[in-house]
Amino acid sequence: MGNILRHTGINIGGLNPVSWIYREDVAIFSGSDSSLYCLVVPKTGKSWNALYGTPETIQLESEQQDTPGGMKYLYKLKVLVPKDRIGVEAELFRMTGRKLILKVGDKNGTIRIFGTMDIPMKVTSKLLKPAAMETFNGYELLFSGEFSKPAGFLQPPTGIIIGDDNQD
Repeated sequence: MGNILRHTGINIGGLNPVSWIYREDVAIFSGSDSSLYCLVVPKTGKSWNALYGTPETIQLESEQQDTPGGMKYLYKLKVLVPKDRIGVEAELFRMTGRKLILKVGDKNGTIRIFGTMDIPMKVTSKLLKPAAMETFNGYELLFSGEFSKPAGFLQPPTGIIIGDDNQD
C-alpha cells in the first residue's frame, strides 16, 4: 500500500446512476476509516430513491481543504433534471431541509456514498426556464456537504472485497 500507481485499465468518464435515501430511513450505516468502505442498509420497507439526470450533466466536485480544525472534504454534486413538472417539484419540496445520503455510481462501476448519519448531504434547487426553445428547461439540483474524511466507497453486500481495484 502507500503507492499511487499508474492506472492500467479503462477509465470512462461520467456519473450515473445517482440515488438518495433520507437519513431516517437508514437501518445500518457503518464505515471503516482504514479502508474507506462503508455499508448502508435501508430500514425494512424503505429503499434508495432514483434520481434521473440529463445524460452527461451530472457532475461532482470534490475539494480538500486544510483548516485550523483539521482537513475538510467538500463535495458538490450537480444534476440537471429535465422539464418543469409537478412530480419533480413535489419531490423537491419533500426533500427541502431533509438530511440525505447519496449513492453515486460512475461509468467505471465505482459506487461512493456521500453523507453520513452524523453529517448528511443537503439539497438546493433552482428552476431554469430560458427564453430560447432549444435550451435546457428543468431543474438544477445541487447536493452539498462538508466532512472530516473522504466519501466512502460502497462495500459489496457480501462484505467480501475481492482484489484492490484502486491500484489499477
